[in-house]
Amino acid sequence: MAKKIKRRPKRGHPIAILIGLHDKDAVFWRIFSETIRLHFKINRGRKRINQDKKQLFHFHEEIINTLRPIIKEGIRSVILLSPPKKEYSDELLNHIKKHHSWLLKKVDNQVVFSKIIGNQAKTQKDVYYLRTQEHFRELVEETSNQEGLLILAELTKLINKNEKFSKILYTWREIDYELKLIKQNPKLPKPKYIILTDEYLKNPKNRNKTHRILQIAKNLEINTKIIRKESEAGNIVDNFGGLICYF
Repeated sequence: MAKKIKRRPKRGHPIAILIGLHDKDAVFWRIFSETIRLHFKINRGRKRINQDKKQLFHFHEEIINTLRPIIKEGIRSVILLSPPKKEYSDELLNHIKKHHSWLLKKVDNQVVFSKIIGNQAKTQKDVYYLRTQEHFRELVEETSNQEGLLILAELTKLINKNEKFSKILYTWREIDYELKLIKQNPKLPKPKYIILTDEYLKNPKNRNKTHRILQIAKNLEINTKIIRKESEAGNIVDNFGGLICYF
């Protein structure tokens, strides 16, 4: 009898980052539409109760340094989990306000931070349990929606600008053509963002073409954002046909 091949569950598209802040460590998880996967773990070195200000500072700096390349990828939704009666999330946010305020300013790299209380997010079992909790799902959706609204605020500014200074594309054909030109001539300006709804991505009519565009965008290091159609940001994108690319 042939041995069944164990298939890895589908990953889906990236939505947010979950950081579990604990007494001894910080554990990073990538939240996708279909699953949650471990990304990185940072040890405190000593339990929080035994850390002095200098040690806490370096611990927080390690967290920020781990976040930097993730933000560069275009993921700007971050959920902080800390245990009940602990202020680990507030400690990190205070550190960000004091030393990394650029993460909170309304500019290109602004990150949307949300907080949640939970026992821990150390193992796959922990995060799978979190996924079953309605309040966690709602928080993930709202955080991602807020990120989407930030991106669309940039788009609104472009719509009101002179066409000489901006370019907005609404169909996969236009985007596909533009990406081909950029592949041929890397010196051409790249799109700021490609935004689409999850329903557009699922549409069997354009599914393969859409996935190809997203893969090319990834190879060209162009930011993409997939938004839930039922969200506030998703409704805006859907009004444009479900897909927008802007320069």
